[in-house]
Amino acid sequence: MSSVVRSTALRAGGACVRCRKGKTKCVYENGRAPCKNCAKGMHECYLPSESMAHAHGGVAPSNRQQRPRESLPNERIVPTSAGDRGGPPSVGASRHVSTTNEKLTPELLQECERVINKTLPACVAFHKPSCLQQLKNASMEWTLVNALLTTAARHSPAIIRRYGGQLGGAGAAEHFAQKAGQLVMQSLASPSLADIQALCLLVIHEWGCREAVRAYIYLGQAARMIQMYRIVSAQQRNSDPDQFLQDESFRRTLWLIYILDCFLTSSPGRRPALSTHDVVDVALPCADMNFNFGSPVVVRTISGAAPSHAEPGAALSEVGEFGHIVLATRAWRNVVEMMTTTTLETFSDTECLGLEADIDTLRQSLPPHFADKPGQINLHITMGSGYTYAMIHCLLNCGTIFVNRRRILQEVTDENFTIDAWRMASHTHMQTVDRIFAASHSIIHSLLALEHGADKDIMVCFPIFMLFSAFTAGSTVAYLTLKGLAPSTVTESASSIVRDSLRLCQDGSESWPLVTPWARHLTVMSKVLRDMKVLGRDREAREDSRATMHATSPHIKDEIATPPDNTNPEAMEFDTVQPNSTAPGSQPPNAASPGLPTPTIEGAGGSEVGETPLVRRPGITTINGGSVGAVDTRVATTSPPPHATPVLQHQQMKVDSPSAQSSVSNQGVANPQGASVPPGGADVVDMTANELCQAFERQLLELDDLAAFMGGGV
Repeated sequence: MSSVVRSTALRAGGACVRCRKGKTKCVYENGRAPCKNCAKGMHECYLPSESMAHAHGGVAPSNRQQRPRESLPNERIVPTSAGDRGGPPSVGASRHVSTTNEKLTPELLQECERVINKTLPACVAFHKPSCLQQLKNASMEWTLVNALLTTAARHSPAIIRRYGGQLGGAGAAEHFAQKAGQLVMQSLASPSLADIQALCLLVIHEWGCREAVRAYIYLGQAARMIQMYRIVSAQQRNSDPDQFLQDESFRRTLWLIYILDCFLTSSPGRRPALSTHDVVDVALPCADMNFNFGSPVVVRTISGAAPSHAEPGAALSEVGEFGHIVLATRAWRNVVEMMTTTTLETFSDTECLGLEADIDTLRQSLPPHFADKPGQINLHITMGSGYTYAMIHCLLNCGTIFVNRRRILQEVTDENFTIDAWRMASHTHMQTVDRIFAASHSIIHSLLALEHGADKDIMVCFPIFMLFSAFTAGSTVAYLTLKGLAPSTVTESASSIVRDSLRLCQDGSESWPLVTPWARHLTVMSKVLRDMKVLGRDREAREDSRATMHATSPHIKDEIATPPDNTNPEAMEFDTVQPNSTAPGSQPPNAASPGLPTPTIEGAGGSEVGETPLVRRPGITTINGGSVGAVDTRVATTSPPPHATPVLQHQQMKVDSPSAQSSVSNQGVANPQGASVPPGGADVVDMTANELCQAFERQLLELDDLAAFMGGGV
């Protein structure tokens, strides 16, 4: 029915309660609530038939799905498949989305409370007392309820069992995300703060599902909604004693959008949704204690000045916990800006030093209880602020790794670079390497501590950025070790960091499909690093054995002319392991990844005399998933599991979706010419450590890791 016909309510029950009481004309926009009068005054708009539930503390009608004021069904198909969206398949199949919300059972209520109390970003961006009270009173808007359940579904075994199906946490989250998304779309005419907060949680959901375009568009929509909300609320300011809570809730929602904007525009071509004018005069979040108890304070802006709404001469309070996350995000984003705007020709080491100095200054300015020192995170975990503390330092440490890694890349890509020259200037370069190792260790230690202190009845689901910082730490440390840039004394420490980061990413990929390509890439680097250690020990053992035999009897024939010993159980373990040869989750720490052939160590330009020849398959996996340009023997129907390793490629790295892996059969593997190579006839390798490092350098210079962080290029 057209909006012209429905511009004025029908007399048969079409006018809302407020217009009936005021005896005013009830006019609807496009036949949907709220009417113009209720929208202007930001009032709840409901029909007389709905007044009973409203009067008895039920869910307010404006908080439910707002249906058209017509006797027409309001079900529609929400496109989720590749054919509907015009993009890659989503975690859910295309289906009808029911207008009926889930009954908020005690179990679901408990999961929502857990998100508000303990899960980033809700635990710092939302007002806990009022949100918890609304949940208990059943007065929270269903848009936000479904968004909270979307977040809870990734770490709640009960929700996953009931709603996840074969897709697990991602499928359960999609179930509630579709309901929340539909309700958000219906509130565009007069969005509430709860609608905007719910949309922020949906941005994170789509981002974690690797729906890059949807997340980016949702983010822009949230920015426009907060801008309009700001205009409307500014016209309705009053002397309400809760005005501070309303203003602070708005500011925290705006800063949450700012953080997401920094994350999801980390690549050339992605324009920020917020401008400088949107945040320049907005106070940073205050201390959580002031926010929770509604104690009005004035906090400085992100530039350090007093906000314009502050009284002249008003004392500025300290920046709160969430405010430190905002400042750390800006420091990290400044480093990303340098990475995305400089080339090998325009690189400035002075700029890098300045950015690192800014990070150190921010780190030193943190309150004493947020200082990065041993044992500090355990205290925060006990006090319930462990994730806040870890998030601050993951941002700062990731920025430290970025800026120092970029300086190293500039050195190693110089045509005159040699490892010998690097080691001769070890005093200067080792400081750079030490900073990377210290930052990497801090990141991994923080996540392991959070994992150890987590509730035992939930699945650990780290925020996406924490997992990305773990990936950055592990991949960078592996690169420095394989390249020979790190001292030999830190080999064991490097192996531990890489092993832990790989395990964290593999576990994280069970909750966030976005993380799956990161885990694949780390699997490759970890395998090459592990084999380099094993072959290095074997080579040292052979050299010691030769020296001993020559010293015992000069007439003993040198074993260099004999075939190598293939009875080493550790080496055989790498060569004989096949896909699905172990039970899920039972892979020993030193076992090879299923189906991944053994690469050579760095510098092994050929085989030694008497050793079996090396047969190479082309390739290196991309950080952003999949590989390009190789002979494709894959079944391209499903993505490989997180523990599987893709075929490696030497071709140019591009931003693509993850692709299925090649399998290595028991009979042999296919070489580029299509010939079959028996497993016993030669050692099958993907690449040397040096080749892997060169490919990784190329990927970093092409910003492939940032594209993978955002979920793909746009």
